[in-house]
Amino acid sequence: MFKEQKKSSPGRHSSLFVTGTDTAVGKTFVCALLLEFLRGRGVDAGYQKWVSTGTTDGDLPDDLAFCLQRAGLQSPSLDRLPVQAPFRFAYPASPHLAAELEGREIDPAGIIASYAALSPAHDFLIVEGVGGVLVPLRRDLLLADLVAHLGLTTLIVARTGLGTLNHTLLTLEALRSRCVPILGVVLSDASDMEDEVVAGDNLRTIAEIGKVKVFGRLERFLDRAAATRGFMPIGQAIVAAMQS
Repeated sequence: MFKEQKKSSPGRHSSLFVTGTDTAVGKTFVCALLLEFLRGRGVDAGYQKWVSTGTTDGDLPDDLAFCLQRAGLQSPSLDRLPVQAPFRFAYPASPHLAAELEGREIDPAGIIASYAALSPAHDFLIVEGVGGVLVPLRRDLLLADLVAHLGLTTLIVARTGLGTLNHTLLTLEALRSRCVPILGVVLSDASDMEDEVVAGDNLRTIAEIGKVKVFGRLERFLDRAAATRGFMPIGQAIVAAMQS
């Protein structure tokens, strides 16, 4: 399905793919906070969203708008939108279905070209996935297979509470079976009333059984400044892992 890509020197450019264990796990919030964290430390970091659903094709995807606004970046012009968010569909569903309902199909070559165009424009590029890694982009292509093809190091965002062990360990297994390099895991609270006993054990169990770095737990913050402060140790841990 994929054409062989020429390998190039990584040079000063690098990137991180951010996936969730499911939909609505806090993946976009983590992307926004990481983008804000990096740019606040003088890193020319950018953001890309390969596929967005629930978005009219001519409009700016909510995820993209939120991340750019959080980091104090301007929204892309209409002619640059296809590079920053190459596939946008109106129906809020899995990418394969959202595309089919419009009589369209996601072309992986278009995603690869967009990634190749935007990556050199920044010292660091955050690429946000859509749903979990086994979501189908089309009926013969899973998101994880495209990530594996590009060899992107991946950060997993998972729920803090009950049920996250199964979802997170399955995500780790799916990525490892495709030889996708895994940076680590961030746990994200779904509410401000998480079970502290479960949350603490999930942090430990994912690290031990999953044999993966867990960068910390992002609590539920209603205040923007509090969220920035709360993310700081997580951002520092992520940067340290990327540099090691």
